[in-house]
Amino acid sequence: MAASWSVRTVLLVALPLLVGLSALAIIGGGLIIAQRGADHAAQSLMRSAGSHIMSRSTAFLTQAERMAELTARMIDERSLDATDRPRLMRYLWQQLMSNPYLAGMYVGYEDGGFTYVMRVQTVAGDHFMFKTIREGRRARQVTVTWRNAFYEEIVPDESMIDGYDPRLRPWYAAATRGLNSGWTEPYMFWTNQRPGVTMARSAHCEAGVMACVIGVDITLGDLSNFFGQLETEIGGRAFLVTGDAGIVAASELSAPLTTRGAAHRVGQNLAAVTDLKDSLLAAVWAAGMSPGSLQPIGYRTLDWNGTSYLAELSPFDFHGLSWLVGVAVPRAGPLGWFASVRDSVFWLVAGIALVTVLAAIALSQPIVAGLRRLEKNALRVRSHQFDELVPAKGGFKEIRQTEEAMLDMAHNLSSQIQATQLALDEAIRAGQIKSEFLAHMSHELRTPLNGIIGFSELLEMTSADKLGERERSYLADIIGLGRHLQQMIEQVLEFSRFDHGLDSGGRDPQPLAEIVDGIRRMLERQYAEKQIVWTSDLPPDLQILTDETPLKQILTNLLTNAVKYTRPGGRVSLRATRAEDGSLHVAIEDSGIGMSSDDLRNAFVPFSRSVRNPYVAANSGVGLGLPITKMLCDRLRFRLELASRIEVGTTATLIIPADRVPVARSAGDQAAAETRSVAE
Repeated sequence: MAASWSVRTVLLVALPLLVGLSALAIIGGGLIIAQRGADHAAQSLMRSAGSHIMSRSTAFLTQAERMAELTARMIDERSLDATDRPRLMRYLWQQLMSNPYLAGMYVGYEDGGFTYVMRVQTVAGDHFMFKTIREGRRARQVTVTWRNAFYEEIVPDESMIDGYDPRLRPWYAAATRGLNSGWTEPYMFWTNQRPGVTMARSAHCEAGVMACVIGVDITLGDLSNFFGQLETEIGGRAFLVTGDAGIVAASELSAPLTTRGAAHRVGQNLAAVTDLKDSLLAAVWAAGMSPGSLQPIGYRTLDWNGTSYLAELSPFDFHGLSWLVGVAVPRAGPLGWFASVRDSVFWLVAGIALVTVLAAIALSQPIVAGLRRLEKNALRVRSHQFDELVPAKGGFKEIRQTEEAMLDMAHNLSSQIQATQLALDEAIRAGQIKSEFLAHMSHELRTPLNGIIGFSELLEMTSADKLGERERSYLADIIGLGRHLQQMIEQVLEFSRFDHGLDSGGRDPQPLAEIVDGIRRMLERQYAEKQIVWTSDLPPDLQILTDETPLKQILTNLLTNAVKYTRPGGRVSLRATRAEDGSLHVAIEDSGIGMSSDDLRNAFVPFSRSVRNPYVAANSGVGLGLPITKMLCDRLRFRLELASRIEVGTTATLIIPADRVPVARSAGDQAAAETRSVAE
């Protein structure tokens, strides 16, 4: 069959057509990628601007929180006397001088008293109004004084009639009822009739006598001025709104809209977005909110007054305050360069498309060969075959340098592996030295401590009747503290020993019921004094293949905790069941005080004790019992699970693998279990 294509046809028609199609494909793909890159850059820009606004706003509001918490702590610790009104007012004035964005600070007392310092900006500078309300038995005294920035009195004291009651204000409720973590929603301030938000913290002005609330005011005008400063940083507009279109902060907020009349139109002391008709804020709200659910729908582009903007509404949650942050940045600002260079890139890509295709054919072979050598060397490095690396042979400078760098890194890695092994050996030797040191300190610490306890007990037995009541109390404290210290030393030493490993290779049969009986006799005094019902449902012939010492220690720790944290008249029970996989589940259940979800998460963390529970705090311990038990279970390949509910009880389940329970003995699990109940 005759050929359909000639060399001339291919060279003159097919090859130019193929190159043209390739160039068009490269140009089209480049434009698509460039457009996607621009969109991605725009979204990244908005995320960056929004994150910047949120972080700066969080820092702005956090300063008010820190000021309220610091003042409350000083009052609680009595370093600041809230009943000393002159000193308190000077302190509040100093804080306002140090923090110019704060509008006022005050303390409201539960008897209706009030101490208030408010900043008022005038042409002559900041002036401060000092107001006190004292509730007397017969009359209510209200005093107002004006001072300048030098604390000089500019208006004499003036008595006035004022029906203001701090206990009825939103900030007092926010602190005493735990609303929004102490933050109020925007409301109208009583004194200056300006909207704002307040951070409030409760304190004790007089220990056991009277409580009070510390408030820190930030006006929405000051917050709007702060957002105006942020706009210069992002090169656009920023504002803060509520989910129902109330404006919290915006540089576009004009003075007439901050009046009480405009606030009443939205019913929450705020101007509404609809009050700013034909504004960028209203345009961003209309574009960024879902009409059906009133939820922000994220990144958007919009046109306003002939300018294209990148806009986004994002949730802003700060300690109970759920607002929305709006950001609008002109598209021509950060991304204008893209439009100016896009056409140049188009022709540049078209010009180099053909050269790129031809050059790629010529350059691909040596590059591929170099990459194959790099791949082989990487695989050999991963398998630690450092002696079989292929030397660098790349013809291109970059390829050869990359191969040489790869070989250098491989040699360095080999040296680091050797150094790491040496360091590991040194760490093992250091651990052995530490164990020897702890063993020596065990003797050095316990021997004199045992002597102290022994002599104290001897003195108690022989001379107690010769001592007075106070001396006998001191002697009992010495014995109790000595035993407590002895227990703490034993737990710390035991924890260190288990932390460095335990030989768990023993597989001798251990009778579980006999071990539990021995522990019951050891704890007989404790549960007898508390009249706890002890029930054991363990087959007498049940045996476990393991070391006796760690198994006994595990059961002792779990049963001791069960007895210790069970109130008088409670119960402690043991039972053993077989699972489908053949493992043995030994459950120790008590009707004690229980554990919260946080306590369960930290149960196996060393030195972690829930001192918030007074019953736990009243019992001695350092928080090592359960961590030691968990270490022992890991060494023996046991599994320990905890389930607990507050004021219901705790169940500790010890799961023993099937290979640790002899098959011959497991038949006893089906027999009638012996039940022993001890109640006193």
